Amino acid sequence: LKMMTLFQRLFVPKRQFSTTALLNWIHLKTRFRVVDNSDLGKQAMLSGKPPYCIRVYRQGRLGKATNRGQLGDKILVAIKGELRRAYIVGWKAHHSQIRHGVPRSDSNNIILLDANENPLGNKVLVPVPAWLQSNPDLAKIVQSASKVV
Repeated sequence: LKMMTLFQRLFVPKRQFSTTALLNWIHLKTRFRVVDNSDLGKQAMLSGKPPYCIRVYRQGRLGKATNRGQLGDKILVAIKGELRRAYIVGWKAHHSQIRHGVPRSDSNNIILLDANENPLGNKVLVPVPAWLQSNPDLAKIVQSASKVV
């Protein structure tokens, strides 16, 4: 290992900052990281073109559709020229949006779904929040997760 000089340790800025801003909600064109072991997700992440949100399937106030998504919501993403549905399982949320006991992740994470609303991969590679277990649609995702926090 190369020894750092005293000057380098004190005055060279370290890369302890984030290149993406914190979000109040998930909206259109938000980019995601695929955290399951599906082939489509691996190809998209290796090609350098991560999927992005096209539509949020969520009801807002008064039963009207909204474009704002949060953790656990179903969304439509464009990935490698295809349209796929996905669930948001990690959210780089602003501190005012974090619920008590829900950990904040370093990136916006999704799990891809197939046509029958089942997870495309058979394993989730990152920890998922435990409160997602209360949603019956997300039961398969939480069971396939390596860790629940």
